[in-house]
Amino acid sequence: MPSKMHNAGRLAHARRMVQQLRIEASIERIKVSKASSDLMRYCGEHAKNDPLLMGFGASENPFKDKKPCTVL
Repeated sequence: MPSKMHNAGRLAHARRMVQQLRIEASIERIKVSKASSDLMRYCGEHAKNDPLLMGFGASENPFKDKKPCTVL
């Protein structure tokens, strides 16, 4: 009896694995060279709007302290 339950568990696991492999096989893939060129193009097009590359204006800085720190 325990071997039947063990086999049933292994069969269920194998079915889940096959289902997962089918899902992964159906994903559309692109070449790394195309993905990297698309990423470089996107970064180049959006660099002017990136505050980490261009910096913040003094009035637009969201990290600027609102009040000075006072130590008692």
